[in-house]
Amino acid sequence: MSFGWSGQILRVDLSNRQSQTEDTEPYTRSFIGGKGISVKVVYDEVGPNTSAFDPANRLCFGPGVLTGTLAPAAGRMKVTSVSPHGLMANSGIGGFIGAEIRHAGYDSLVIQGESDRPVYLYIHDDSVEIKDAAHIWGKGTQETQRLIKEEIGDSVEIMCIGPAGENLVSFGCILTGMGSAAGRHGLGAIMGSKNLKAIAVRGTRPIRIAKPQEFVSACEEAHRWLRESESMQSQAVEGAGDRYTLGFGYDGGGVPFGNWEEEDADWDEVPALGDADEFWNEYAVHQYGCIGCPVNHFHLFHVPGIGTGSTKCAGWGAFVANVWNNDRKLMFHANHLCNHYGLDVTSTGNAISFLMELYHKRIITEKDTDGLPMRRGDERAIISTIHKIGKQEGFGELFKNGVLGAAREIGKGAEQCAMVVNGEVIEPYEVRAYKSEALAAAVNSGNIGESLTFEYGYFTDPEAVEEFAEEAYGTKEAGVPSSYEGKAISIWDYENRILACDLLGACGWVFMNWTGGGADTSSLEIPAKLYSLATGRDTSEADLLLAAQRCKTLERAFNVRRGKRREDDTLPRRLFETAVPGGRYKGERLERARFDEMVDEYYALRGWDSEGIPTPETLDRFGLSSEGKVLQQELQEKGSLREGAKS
Repeated sequence: MSFGWSGQILRVDLSNRQSQTEDTEPYTRSFIGGKGISVKVVYDEVGPNTSAFDPANRLCFGPGVLTGTLAPAAGRMKVTSVSPHGLMANSGIGGFIGAEIRHAGYDSLVIQGESDRPVYLYIHDDSVEIKDAAHIWGKGTQETQRLIKEEIGDSVEIMCIGPAGENLVSFGCILTGMGSAAGRHGLGAIMGSKNLKAIAVRGTRPIRIAKPQEFVSACEEAHRWLRESESMQSQAVEGAGDRYTLGFGYDGGGVPFGNWEEEDADWDEVPALGDADEFWNEYAVHQYGCIGCPVNHFHLFHVPGIGTGSTKCAGWGAFVANVWNNDRKLMFHANHLCNHYGLDVTSTGNAISFLMELYHKRIITEKDTDGLPMRRGDERAIISTIHKIGKQEGFGELFKNGVLGAAREIGKGAEQCAMVVNGEVIEPYEVRAYKSEALAAAVNSGNIGESLTFEYGYFTDPEAVEEFAEEAYGTKEAGVPSSYEGKAISIWDYENRILACDLLGACGWVFMNWTGGGADTSSLEIPAKLYSLATGRDTSEADLLLAAQRCKTLERAFNVRRGKRREDDTLPRRLFETAVPGGRYKGERLERARFDEMVDEYYALRGWDSEGIPTPETLDRFGLSSEGKVLQQELQEKGSLREGAKS
């Protein structure tokens, strides 16, 4: 039995209702764990022409090597699959479910096939049961978890989908607990396509540690270091990460205006949000966190007339200025409903913003939205649209294939208002001002959060941010939001570091945190030390970063096999043709030529050619020679087919 790892991967085939295990060890040398194992499984086992809803698609749940141990902030898990938009995608989830999978004896969970009827999976150590879910099909995520616990006991951890995932909405999510969700990329719809309503897990096994005494001491030291960190203190004591996120974004000029609009827009139409302290003092009832986290920056709210629930991170920005709203209660209500239906808050907020723009421009009328006027900021418009999408009723059916799918069905120029990259909506950040975020959105299918850098501290302490930027990336400009210099290397670096955290199950938000005084923590020295002590494999920060780059390269190679190229790594035309309409960065624009230079620089750092294809030399450098041969063969075959078509 290995140290650090549980030692087994659990595979479940829903088509024949069978399960089996395989050794983890063959994956660990190159891919460590977590997302790394999942990317390798999908690359090897899912063909380039396999669709998202094909039973042959794999749905992989990858807790990291430190998940379930005493390591602080190590409660994360990555979910990986081919998304409804056709590319390999990953989405993170926290809470307690990843640790429970580890304690059940598994380093990874791989689901394939398709059940002929609704089911849920119950894993209790060696026991793996596929149980009937007809009685919970159609239920919301909270009721689903309650009913399963009534059936099999309170001691299980559960992740599940809501009606949106069942209805194959392309931005259906997977949720655990009150509000921790694998939100982006529609992986809830993948569960729905397999008729898999939920996964319940109970684990009672220990994780063997190579150097237990040293590991415990190192964990105690890491917990203490996090608690004493200035920025982490503010999160744990004041809840600042949730409480002041929106005000910070507004003041820093990072909140987008409507659907990134400029025409017929007035910045004054989006008044400042109500007082954060007032909302917290009246409605917050509990502060909590993922397993083993000393920060506890989740908050549970009870709002009379709406309910009890939790929201965080992207949820705070999904229903504010982009939908012309300044009411925190409405924002919470919208998030609460998204959690109920199992909808990605980012995509849902963007869908509403999109409809509001179309209505404002008279591309659509209330006749197109079941008699509902989609006026900017209108509470009924926001809440009713969430119900329609979640239930797939009326005009909500337009969004089954996402915002771009809706735009194509509507026509009349609506596609120009679809703010998507590779079919995925852009997260609600003002990418015209923050150039690093523009690059991150372009190369990560609209997903910015996993490669956010330190620039938001610039407006409070520019000197400290510039000092860090110069030290880390060789130029102060890397820390200046509106500059293009140093952005490729900062995004490349942060992606590598956060992905390294994903291999370990460590929270990148904690270990890559930034503050108004520049980067507070960005070293992976502590995670590397904990990993070394847990597994007995002496591993440095450089080793972790190498594994992260290997994983990123293989993921890109898979998506290249599915047709992804340079032309896909860009942003909607509007973002190059309009300026920020107001706020700190009023008038700021994206310049196409400078943006393209950032992409060129990023490709060079990654070792990809001008089309974004990993070169044979890069694949060899990361020990991916055999995978590279498969890629080159397929590219040659496709090239021959194109030549034949031309002739």
